Amino acid sequence: MKISNKVSVIVIMLVSLLTSVNAQDKLNNYKYVVVANQFDFQSEPDQYRLNGLTTFLLQKQNFTVFSNTDVLPDDAIANGCLVLYATLKNSSSLFKTKVNVQFENCKKEIVFTSDIGESRDKKYIVAYNEATRNAFNTFSSFEHTYKATTENSTTTQVEALKQEIETLKANKVTEESPKVTAIDKTKDEVVKATNTAVKSNSNLEAATTADNTLKAQLITGSVFSYNLLDANNTVVYTILLSGKEDYYIVKGQDALIYKMNNQWVLAHYVNNDLQIKAINIKF
Repeated sequence: MKISNKVSVIVIMLVSLLTSVNAQDKLNNYKYVVVANQFDFQSEPDQYRLNGLTTFLLQKQNFTVFSNTDVLPDDAIANGCLVLYATLKNSSSLFKTKVNVQFENCKKEIVFTSDIGESRDKKYIVAYNEATRNAFNTFSSFEHTYKATTENSTTTQVEALKQEIETLKANKVTEESPKVTAIDKTKDEVVKATNTAVKSNSNLEAATTADNTLKAQLITGSVFSYNLLDANNTVVYTILLSGKEDYYIVKGQDALIYKMNNQWVLAHYVNNDLQIKAINIKF
């Protein structure tokens, strides 16, 4: 082998090694990966079978992969920063199909981008599959192993939620505020009735089963307050908007209901221990 060829091989090996080390440093800080059912450049879900292929290739690298329609594990619901979002980016030209894999974190920051995979095949389904597999050659020396960091620590997230609950409790809008409730006698009667209903239906497990969707009913005379009703039209919770989008205070409880990764969750105290569970709500 000529010296120039040997140098080229060594350079390629070094670049591959550095890319793998870079991937390990950045991707191992995340526990889960979510792959969308449809990427930006696709006209329908799993077009050219790319979403299924992407999931399969990530699993081969030892990632725990979910679809964007799946309910995530409890720790991911509690801490969205454990999750990466993998997507294919299309940069194809007239004669080449070109894609690469991009990973984005909970802060919408691009954590890692693979090399571009290419194909010259004229059939789209063949070309996109070949290009995707070539893009994943970036990870040829990489196997995902989750390593917890301070930033992604569930304990840190739980403590932050505890603090947020206390802050919202201290600054929450009360029933007497004209921004969330009416000031007439009818509203007062509704509030009293919902207080009684919440106390008699405080079993938190009732709201977390897959088949038990709670229906949000706007409280008469209010703009921001809802009763959450079960299948029997019994009030399970009364929720008040905290002033932050998709964050509600649960009336009469040390609890919040908020949205994370398109999933409503309930954060509440049980014997001074903060617990977080998925909850289904239909507004």
